[in-house]
Amino acid sequence: MMTASPTLILLPGWAMAPSSMTALADELGTRLPGWVIDCPPLPATSDDTLEVWLDDLDARLPEHAWLAGWSLGGMLAMALADRRRGHCPGVITLGSNLSFVTRHDWRYALPTATLTAFQGRWASAPEKTRSRFFALVARGSASYASMIRQLEQHAATLTIEQALAGLSLLAHIDLQTQLAPGLCPRLHLFAELDALVPSHAGEAIHEWQPDNSTVRQLADTGHAFVMEHPEACARHMVAFIKQSGTGDVHEY
Repeated sequence: MMTASPTLILLPGWAMAPSSMTALADELGTRLPGWVIDCPPLPATSDDTLEVWLDDLDARLPEHAWLAGWSLGGMLAMALADRRRGHCPGVITLGSNLSFVTRHDWRYALPTATLTAFQGRWASAPEKTRSRFFALVARGSASYASMIRQLEQHAATLTIEQALAGLSLLAHIDLQTQLAPGLCPRLHLFAELDALVPSHAGEAIHEWQPDNSTVRQLADTGHAFVMEHPEACARHMVAFIKQSGTGDVHEY
């Protein structure tokens, strides 16, 4: 599909509804007049195959759109941009890693045992397990209890099978082996106090592909920085889009 207006896609994180991106979308809308800012849901599938998720997104999302995403959404944005190659002007990730869990060649990630524990508990106690996950997402926020309530309010409605598929995808996706060199310009935003994606992952990502990656860090916030600081996220994002020279970007 082609799109007439400059378009920016915002993909939510795992277990989050598109409404979790609304505050950021509103901030971006004021800074990018004339742009279409769309917040579609992640694929609703019980399949944990990356290609299945990308097939779904590729069919739904317009070509030539900027792709952005939070956490798993950002990882999917990078993978879809790689698939589309010259049909994607740029990618912006928000608290996203090349691998969500640690590997022998990727240290700056969540310990594999932590995610394995979530997977094991989900089938028997999904609500309690999701609350534990959201507690990690909220860690580092200035108002921890309030952020947990916000995360619960914007949680996606998932079947057990869909939730487990997303967790399984997070466990095995490794963009180091997925992405080819020369991917379109990328901005990676990280949070200093992130309990799920260590901020040092930004340095490693920049070293991995230094020519087309820009890394910025937000201080004194955690993985939920997309919801806690939408204004700061929007400023960084619009500045990067403007600097890239792609699209009709107005002063912000």
